Amino acid sequence: MTANVASDGEADIRPRLTYANVVATLALFIALGGASYAAINLPKNSVGSKQLKKNAVTGAKIKKNAVTGVKVKDHSLTGSDIDLDKLGTVPSAQTANGIPPTELVHLVGAPGEPAFENGSTNFGAEGPFTFSSVGFYKDHEGIVHLEGFARVDTGPGFVSVFTLPPGFRPAATGAVRAFEQLTDALTFIGGDGRVLAEEEGAAALEGIAFRAGS
Repeated sequence: MTANVASDGEADIRPRLTYANVVATLALFIALGGASYAAINLPKNSVGSKQLKKNAVTGAKIKKNAVTGVKVKDHSLTGSDIDLDKLGTVPSAQTANGIPPTELVHLVGAPGEPAFENGSTNFGAEGPFTFSSVGFYKDHEGIVHLEGFARVDTGPGFVSVFTLPPGFRPAATGAVRAFEQLTDALTFIGGDGRVLAEEEGAAALEGIAFRAGS
């Protein structure tokens, strides 16, 4: 470094000020000042949403179990946000799974089903009307339902149309007596499962229901 000579003959030891020297000094000051500022702890609750860069907070930066249901907006999660394979069965669905499926109607006279007795048959068609076939089924509550219309061709008095199998019969002490307004006749179901029609003609079984005996 070259020293300047003062007017009195003594050397001037002050360095020469140049643009490069000034810029270098400022850069050093800013660097040191920034490091000093970073070392200072930020006050509590001083960083808000405006200070956070977009997408700066990632899943890895969130504490485990920090986000609870209270923090999630209601009705904001969709099926694509949930791993459905990891969901358990809700209690009501578990109860529903334990209910047996509704069985098909057992049609009297069909293969493997009770046969018609005493010459009785399905009523079939009468003029422009076709009547439903005779059948029965049991619902989830253990209630046996009869349906259909039978043609009873035997003489007057109670005639057995068909016999319900075990599991579909009323209790031995709780026989069912049903009055059919359409045919003005009685239908009687005994504890032995026999379905008895009162007289010759049509026996309407629609709407007859009873709890199966234990």
